Amino acid sequence: MSRLLPRPRPYEPEIEKMIDGMHFSGPAPRHLMQALAHSPKFLMRFQAMGGTLLFSGKLPPREREIAIMRTGARTRSEYEWGMHVTLYQKSCGLSDAQVAATLSGAWDDPVWTAREQLILRTVDELHDRSTVSDDLWTELAAEWPEDQLVELILTIGYYHMAAFFLNATGVALEDGATRFPGSKA
Repeated sequence: MSRLLPRPRPYEPEIEKMIDGMHFSGPAPRHLMQALAHSPKFLMRFQAMGGTLLFSGKLPPREREIAIMRTGARTRSEYEWGMHVTLYQKSCGLSDAQVAATLSGAWDDPVWTAREQLILRTVDELHDRSTVSDDLWTELAAEWPEDQLVELILTIGYYHMAAFFLNATGVALEDGATRFPGSKA
């Protein structure tokens, strides 16, 4: 149920250009952008950070998407989880079992490599405790350089923020996005 209807056009010129310029090989996040358009200043900054994480980051795309899908699953954001499954599952080489494990598997599910398990543990600890344990931090620091650690934590935080916005405002799912198993269309 949408609580915040999409802002109707016309938009400010920079928002028109941004929304019209979205190019995805699948559904584009138009409903999200139209909801955020109620606050143009925040839309532009939200989009800048998201674009940096998705298209200019140093984390390997597969690792980024595991973190995003798990964050979407843990926050129960069908929109966020479903968009990333639809847009990135194949290009990141994630199996159906791995996608399912982002929703319901434990972080130590054997479908993941040891390094990928660290990503899931990080999402889970941040979600549950708003921090990570010293032991987990030590393991993370042994696997990723500091710039990628910053990016991993910011990615998880950014997608928490996005999920909170999507869930609280009830932004409609995009046509063609993957649904949670058992969801009704």
